[in-house]
This record gives sequence, structure tokens and C-alpha cells, in this order.
Amino acid sequence: MKLRLNSLKEGAQTIELTLSKGDLAITETSFQQPIFAKLNIYKGTPEITVKGKLNTNLNLECDRCLEPYKLYLEASFQSILSPVKSLSSDIDENIIPITPQTNEVDLTPFARDAILIEIPMKKICSENCKGICPGCGKILNIDTCRCENKKTDDRWKPLENILNIIAEE
Repeated sequence: MKLRLNSLKEGAQTIELTLSKGDLAITETSFQQPIFAKLNIYKGTPEITVKGKLNTNLNLECDRCLEPYKLYLEASFQSILSPVKSLSSDIDENIIPITPQTNEVDLTPFARDAILIEIPMKKICSENCKGICPGCGKILNIDTCRCENKKTDDRWKPLENILNIIAEE
């Protein structure tokens, strides 16, 4: 996702793009649909500010029930293109140094990082997902468990006895 600086006008402008996962160097298989990007750019005299919004749908598999589901993903990033001489010693990672000879800036790392950070670590199809029965393997969202063998660990017997005594009182 390269931005040509010599084609930008002074002031505010918007650029909309449709990207593939290859354009952002993403190898995740869940990215099977295009990624829509909207760049709000403000070109001022000393610097250029780029605010990007990305969105797509991911095809994921639930970690609890192993059923496929779609997740709408939205991410945003901001970059500032600033002349080298105005940078301080504390360089911000969102500031891209440019010179008068800079014609093109690659925003791919910013967009890629922003969208990958938004992928949930625990992929769950819904808050109410019941998962899979460890005994019979039934998906509890769709079917009820018919396991007759409800094993309990005998080590919990003393706590169960305490609960029974409390319930009787």
C-alpha cells in the first residue's frame, strides 16, 4: 500500500482502496475476502497526516465448538510523514521521515499491524457458545448431550458433603 506524495494536493483528501491479503503481506488463511481501506490524508506545509481505516470479514473457526463463523473486523492506524530536520531525538514509531526527494511512502507495515492486532486471540462464535461435550463430542449449541456416564472425581466428595450439610440447614 504505497502512497505517492507527488500526486497529493494541499489540504484534505480521501483515498479508498480495495486490498487483498497479499497486498498487506498477510499469510493468515482466515483473510479470504477483500480488505477495504479508507485513507483520510491532510497535506500541510511541513507534514502530511494519514489516518487509515480498514475493514473486512474473516472466516474463523470457533475455539469452543469448532464451527465456522464470520467476524467483521475493523482497524485503524495513523501515520505522520514529517521532514527529517523537524524530527526530535525521541522518534515516534508512527512518524515516517521524508525528504524533499521522497516520492513514495509504503504504509503497508502500519496497515498490516493494525489489522492483525484486531484479530481476537480467543476465537469464539458467540458469548453463549457452549462448546463440545468432552464425553460424546456433540456440539452443545445444536444438540443436547446424552452422556449417561457422568463421572465425578472422588477427590471432590468432601466439598460435596459440605454443600449438602449447608443445604440441609
